Amino acid sequence: MYLYSYRKHPNFGDALNDYLWPRFIDTPLETEPGSDEVFVGIGTLLNERLPTSGTLHIFGSGLGYGTVPAEAIARWTVHFVRGPLTAASLNLDPKLAISDPGILLHRTEDLNRKKDIDCAFMPHHALFSKRMSQLCEQAGVHFIHPEAPCDSVIDQIGRSRKLICSAMHGAITADALRVPWLPVITNRQMLLSKWYDWSASIQTDIRFHKLPTIWSHAHRSPHGWLLARIKAYTFSRKLQQLSQKGSFQLSSEGILQDRVRRIEKKIDEFNSRSHSETGNHHYGTVS
Repeated sequence: MYLYSYRKHPNFGDALNDYLWPRFIDTPLETEPGSDEVFVGIGTLLNERLPTSGTLHIFGSGLGYGTVPAEAIARWTVHFVRGPLTAASLNLDPKLAISDPGILLHRTEDLNRKKDIDCAFMPHHALFSKRMSQLCEQAGVHFIHPEAPCDSVIDQIGRSRKLICSAMHGAITADALRVPWLPVITNRQMLLSKWYDWSASIQTDIRFHKLPTIWSHAHRSPHGWLLARIKAYTFSRKLQQLSQKGSFQLSSEGILQDRVRRIEKKIDEFNSRSHSETGNHHYGTVS
């Protein structure tokens, strides 16, 4: 079965597909197309870029970038989607709006890591720079690179007492690991609808804070240089304030457990169906 995900650029949220699904799905998953069965999992993947052939199995994906062609809908089986906004937009049964599968990290990870990071910051993968990392250091906040290996990002979040993030899957991971998180807007181009889709699935209100946009290089004009200095100072100062006095949040334990169990039920049904269709009972869940 082809494990479809966005692979053109390293990104923690997309990389979670390769990290998580082999631990839960019994059928061998391939990273290259060619199979008649396509597994569509974590990410804002429901759009015109979906594979143009094969049966599509939708496992927690979300809507947000583009639209889904009718021919793709004709080929898909929706097991569940990321949230109620996706379900409503696609006229799906509201019961299929469970949550983002990233919350399965609640099952696979050590929830009792030693907390040696007071507060961390994880930016959106398209909105980070070396300058941003330096400003985090000045603010006394640990910087988590959104393109670092999956296990490293998970470990750093798990070791944090709290997380500030503009990366949605940073927040999802933190929530799964029971690390309080605070969402920030670092650029007007951020797609907030996917945040609202996921947060609605766990019955949590999103309360965004704003940080100045930090680019890799300042404009060379005197005005551009001055503006960059002001924004950098504001970014570092506000980040420090948020790390010390910000209102961090978590979904309720009961809701998280319910959503994880509902996803596990969908996985069990999928694995059972795969076994009965192939007659192969030799696959085992990777631990």
